[in-house]
Amino acid sequence: MREEKEETGLPEEDFFSIRMRAFSGEKHLSGGEDLVERSALRDRLLALTEQGLTSSRNQEGVLPSLNIRVEPVKNSSVLRKTLLPVHCLESSSHQETLSFLSGVLEAIGSRESIDTSSLGRWLNDVLNGTESGLSGASLFFPDGERWIPENRGVRVTQFGMVPAIRQTLLEEAKNHPAGSGRRFVDALQIASKVAGLPDFLLELCASDNPEYTTGYIALRNFGYLRLPLLKRAGNSSGGRVILLSRKLDERERAHAVSYLSRTPVLFTGRSRLFPASTGECLLGKIVQKGDEVDGKPGIS
Repeated sequence: MREEKEETGLPEEDFFSIRMRAFSGEKHLSGGEDLVERSALRDRLLALTEQGLTSSRNQEGVLPSLNIRVEPVKNSSVLRKTLLPVHCLESSSHQETLSFLSGVLEAIGSRESIDTSSLGRWLNDVLNGTESGLSGASLFFPDGERWIPENRGVRVTQFGMVPAIRQTLLEEAKNHPAGSGRRFVDALQIASKVAGLPDFLLELCASDNPEYTTGYIALRNFGYLRLPLLKRAGNSSGGRVILLSRKLDERERAHAVSYLSRTPVLFTGRSRLFPASTGECLLGKIVQKGDEVDGKPGIS
């Protein structure tokens, strides 16, 4: 099925990068960011401030601390990209989601000559808390090496989307299983930026919020895939891991970290929101997409 994309006029003026973090003591409560023109700066500052003040993780009801950072960004330094297509898994249980995810990892591991035992450990790292002590993502290579930049992981930052795209996406998502909230929009932006890495294969993310059990996997040549019930309720484990198609040398690793954490990306277009599908249907499409890229006929 052909992907449908929308494009908007590109802004001409420079931007401001806004980043917000809300916390109470050592506990992280909420975070958000955007890349906006001067005319939208005030509204987005107010929106991010309200987000930090009303975080659902602030169960004690104490006033949180807010760190808000605003930095100018030259228009010429901003990369323009399109958001990934959005898919959603139909799942009624945690075990059903894990079974589907295992099938995806096995298929990719076989096609890309990646040790599936390493992929299994990688999955458990995210869901069972090994990644919880990190402040950012770790990266995995086909030989099983797990690289943790600066021993704490790399944070995916410096991104935003034009207001018209944000508004349209939020409106359409109200009647879509992807969800209509801020979490979905933020996750889609992060996944879409990560997918811009030259050797990207997939990214898996699970929130460390014990009340939020949905996660996602993003796949090369396929898109963003929402995974309901990825965690059990009450599980505060979470993390973000990125699998690359080959091992990077030191220079390439530095470039990857620079892109993920410092290169500004503005999303000026969006792709289709597909209806929710069963695991069997989605797995067939994932395999077909990979076979088409590899020059094989794919699955009919």
